[in-house]
Amino acid sequence: MNNSSDQLILSLSYISIHRVVDRIEQTHQKSYHTMCLFQDRITTSERSFPLKHVFDVSYRPFSGHTGLFYLHTNEGVFTFEIEEEPEQFISLYKQIQSK
Repeated sequence: MNNSSDQLILSLSYISIHRVVDRIEQTHQKSYHTMCLFQDRITTSERSFPLKHVFDVSYRPFSGHTGLFYLHTNEGVFTFEIEEEPEQFISLYKQIQSK
C-alpha cells in the first residue's frame, strides 16, 4: 500500500561541480542530480530534509542561464546550482508548508 508521503510531487534538477586534480592538470567535472519534493520531505542525491526542518526555499538567478537555489534548514543553508526556473517547486513547497 502506498503512503501519500511517498508520492513524488515535483522534482528539480541541480548541478554538482567537483574539482579533480591529477599530476598534470586540474579539471572540473559537472554532474546532474535531482532534488525531489514529497509531502513530508525534500531529498537530494546526498541528503533528505524533513519539511518540518525546512524553514524556506529561495532562488537567485545569474546573468546567464543558471542560478542558485537555497534550501534554508535548521542545519544551515544549502545551495544548489540550477539551470531551470524553480517557481513551480517553490510554489508547491509553500502550499505544503501552509497546510
